[in-house]
Amino acid sequence: MNQSTDTGKGHRVVFQFVASDHPSQKALISNLKNLLDYWPETEIEVVFHGPGITMVTTADAPFPELLRAFVDGHTVRLVVCENTLRGHKLTTADLLPFVGTVPVAIAELILKQEEGWAYIKAGL
Repeated sequence: MNQSTDTGKGHRVVFQFVASDHPSQKALISNLKNLLDYWPETEIEVVFHGPGITMVTTADAPFPELLRAFVDGHTVRLVVCENTLRGHKLTTADLLPFVGTVPVAIAELILKQEEGWAYIKAGL
C-alpha cells in the first residue's frame, strides 16, 4: 500500500511511558502527533507507570487538552498502572477523566506485544 492511501488502519502501537520530566512529556506528545498525522487511524495505547503517571494526574498534567484531543479524535487509549497508583497513594479520582487503568503495566505491555502490537518506549 502506498503512503498516500495508508491511513494506518490495522497498525497497533503500545507506548510505555515512565518519565516525569517535561522534555520527555513533550517528546511523547510529539511522537503521538507525528504518528497520527501520518497514520490517523492507528490504534494506540499509552501505558503510564512509575514517575510517568504525573503526565495524567489531575494535579500535575501539563498537557491535558492535547491528551484529550488524542483520545477524542483518534483510536488512542491512555492507561495507568494500578500498582503505580497504589504506590503513589492515588486513586482513579486523581486521574484525568479520560484515562483508564490496567492492573499491572508490565503485564499489559507483554500482552500487547504477544498480540502483535508494536512496542515503543517513549520519552528521552
